[in-house]
Amino acid sequence: MADHTILFVDDEVNILKALRRLTRHETWNVVTASRGREALEMLERQPAQVVVSDQRMPEMCGVDLLQAVRDRWPDVVRMMLTGYTEMNVAVDAINRGEIYRLITKPWNDEELKATIRQAFDHYDLKREIKRLNQVTREQNFKLQDMNRNLEAKVRERTKQLAEKHQELRRAYVQTIRALAEAVDAKDAYTRGHSERVGVYASKLAREMNFPKEFIERVYIAGLLHDVGKIGVPDRIITKPDRLTDEEYEEIKKHPEIGAKILEPVEFLADVVPCVRHHHEWYDGSDKGYPCRLIGDRIPLPSRVILVADTVEAMTSDRPYRKALKLEMVLSELHRYAGTQFDPVCVRAMLQLLEREGDGFLRKDQKFDIYEFIEG
Repeated sequence: MADHTILFVDDEVNILKALRRLTRHETWNVVTASRGREALEMLERQPAQVVVSDQRMPEMCGVDLLQAVRDRWPDVVRMMLTGYTEMNVAVDAINRGEIYRLITKPWNDEELKATIRQAFDHYDLKREIKRLNQVTREQNFKLQDMNRNLEAKVRERTKQLAEKHQELRRAYVQTIRALAEAVDAKDAYTRGHSERVGVYASKLAREMNFPKEFIERVYIAGLLHDVGKIGVPDRIITKPDRLTDEEYEEIKKHPEIGAKILEPVEFLADVVPCVRHHHEWYDGSDKGYPCRLIGDRIPLPSRVILVADTVEAMTSDRPYRKALKLEMVLSELHRYAGTQFDPVCVRAMLQLLEREGDGFLRKDQKFDIYEFIEG
């Protein structure tokens, strides 16, 4: 990978020195800049495949720099260095700069190097997709003069292209998962919560015989259902006791906040309503929020996610209670079917839980959405 160049941008000399030390044994060409405008000038002179920028810098912040890089060199893989306290800015970077990864300070050396390797792979993958697209376009013109024996080659090329697009889709899911993990990390009790909700919702959707596209959408929406908690004060998110009425009103804002965060992201357009309405009650009561929708007016993915979210919450420890036993979970689902939950979703979840038991609720299960869909 000697032809790969990475540009680190940070106004702190010690940070740049640390990054150089970290990568000194790698085969990458490493260049550094201490200002955003300096970084843009360097990219004009010397192309780079990966740019890693700090957010807090004078003259030009990291978000503005990464947006400028995206506009001028869209193929360059963009990553941001930030702390948890800068999460709102990080979300802005995802929307405006379309960053590939969010790297939190202090970083883990091995994880950072692995992330950089993945970034170069991601760059190579996108370039390969472009090359294959160009080759496909050129070959389509020639097909008019070729005989039918070439159809097999076209099918093989199409298969390769589909596989590359699938790999790119997986990379997008990894980025979404990283954001969900950052949100969950604000509270030790919810670490891994969003991933498990996505897994449970996917299994429930397949139990209900929904198509592959719906299952994928439910999984992504499950990962992102709590992204709006970025806008809720940490003191409320991490409070060990039950919330006051005023604090609960703040928590109730998170579906709307999450939807507004995701609206600018074009490829997540079909996920936005799922996130906005995942706390609506099926009977339309004022316990549901934010819009008090009723029955079939609630998006079907939101109804699936609500059941998955509730099952995950009931079977996880919280500061004010221990995880509920499976028997109690089944009882609560029966009790609220038709009021809080869509009874059809409840019936399918009960079938799953009764068939798989505690194995369904394992917190450490490995999950690949695309293997699951194809399986």
